[in-house]
Amino acid sequence: MKLSVPFVADNTYIDFLVENKSRISSVYFAPPEGLPLDARVQSGSLDALFFKHHLPRLGEIKTYCLFNTRFITPDRYFDLRFLNRILDRLQALDSNGGLSGIVFSDMYLLTALSKTGHKQVKSLEAVPGINTMLDNAPKAFSLLEAIRKTRFKLPGKLVLDRSLNRDFKALENTVSAIRQAYPDVDIELMANEGCLNHCPFKLTHDAQISLSNTRLVPEMTHRISQKHGCHDFFLGHPHLFLSSPFIRPEDLTAYAQLADTVKISGRTLGSRFLRQAVNAYIHQSFDGNLLELMDATRFLAESYHVDNKQLGPDFLHTLAGCNHLCVNCTRCRDLFNRTARQQTRTLKPYKDRP
Repeated sequence: MKLSVPFVADNTYIDFLVENKSRISSVYFAPPEGLPLDARVQSGSLDALFFKHHLPRLGEIKTYCLFNTRFITPDRYFDLRFLNRILDRLQALDSNGGLSGIVFSDMYLLTALSKTGHKQVKSLEAVPGINTMLDNAPKAFSLLEAIRKTRFKLPGKLVLDRSLNRDFKALENTVSAIRQAYPDVDIELMANEGCLNHCPFKLTHDAQISLSNTRLVPEMTHRISQKHGCHDFFLGHPHLFLSSPFIRPEDLTAYAQLADTVKISGRTLGSRFLRQAVNAYIHQSFDGNLLELMDATRFLAESYHVDNKQLGPDFLHTLAGCNHLCVNCTRCRDLFNRTARQQTRTLKPYKDRP
């Protein structure tokens, strides 16, 4: 299976992608500087010259700009100057290195961009982001119909919600229905987010990120997660990491008939993390701490080493179809106790810190 991977400003990492471009279907990257449209806390964006120089090296690989914020301030939906500035920046990206489309989560924003009449709109795919949480075919059909009513192109792929990764019956039914109705749309699955299953913090977390990116309030999302959210939860219950619906590199073959591509996340964790993760999924094998491949739970690798190879070939079969009634089950705890050990904390080089 081919991969969808982050495109970040690091020469060594880009060289690595070029060497492996036959295994990559698409790249995605943060929005241009000054546009508060990211679903991650803003931490810098690609320099236009870097983009212009390196993106053409990837050849025919598709390229997507992330406009996947949950929301923007309400006045922005009516601000034609702001909306046209977004599309002007996209037009510049397209002329520099080619741009396949945008990844979005805010249908208000997509509709507002479409109504500007800007000529760039009709050349771009509108790809629903992972935060649209497409966990069934009717939801996907509704969103595709909404996109059809805009001037954007229909997406070349749909990224299904990660909750389907271990519910093979629901995944098969969803994929079958989508492929029957939209045979030209590829199916993509999220491989390595690693957060809580059906995370109870997610909607508020995403909204807090969008709010902080408006610059109306100070950024506190990381602090909140550490004190009251998923970081605090996982540190208290680390074995529940195994119930997260991630896909191990070794288990990709189980999805070969259900998906066309898999998405590798972790674009804010540095190029070293990304090279290791992409390489593991290319080779469908990883001999090390599984937590070091995860995006949301990478922080746990400082406290625990989960031996990926010790999880064994039956890992997916063992946990697939879990009903998540953890109060009546010790399966994840038992498996975690057999395969994980506590880490001795060590200082990391500054450049490798998230």
